[in-house]
Amino acid sequence: MSTKTVKPKILYSCYYSRSREGEHFIPEHVFSYQISGDMIASDTKNTFYSKEGDFRFSRRNHLAKFTKIPPEGGEFKTISLYLDQEILLEVSREYNLIADKKVDSDAMFALQPHPLYKSFMESLLSYLEVEQENNETLFNLKIKEAIHLLLKLNPELKDILFDFNEPGKIDVEAFMNKNFHFNVQMHRFAYL
Repeated sequence: MSTKTVKPKILYSCYYSRSREGEHFIPEHVFSYQISGDMIASDTKNTFYSKEGDFRFSRRNHLAKFTKIPPEGGEFKTISLYLDQEILLEVSREYNLIADKKVDSDAMFALQPHPLYKSFMESLLSYLEVEQENNETLFNLKIKEAIHLLLKLNPELKDILFDFNEPGKIDVEAFMNKNFHFNVQMHRFAYL
């Protein structure tokens, strides 16, 4: 009997009292809300700043370094939704949504604040008290709701969300020179 570890699709991050730094590969699109504290993230081209109340979108298949900074005497908190390819393919088939063109945008960018974003993210807090593994249908519905909300408020995201192409042929030497400072596993570099 094998036990399968389920990666949460909705993640609540909370860090106390001290800053946390790291770097990682972003395997899926991520829609996030900064509840408290600040975050500084950088890819190979840009540095992105996020503060309390900000909404952000991170694109899949990118490398990023980050620093998460709690407010003085408080906690760093975010809610992040992972928009995995499986759910995006379901939505694409169900609503006939496909990318019309390839979009070359930043790895991470801010989304304009909107009351619908805020109320949606606040609604997730009670869901985070429920185990995701046994409630996959419920969590998938919330992810689909987030996708439709993103499309309603940012229709241009359609060409990013529904681009299911994998990274193509690139200049390997230029890629390695541009990304050598990221400490990620070799299979991630090979994939990219």
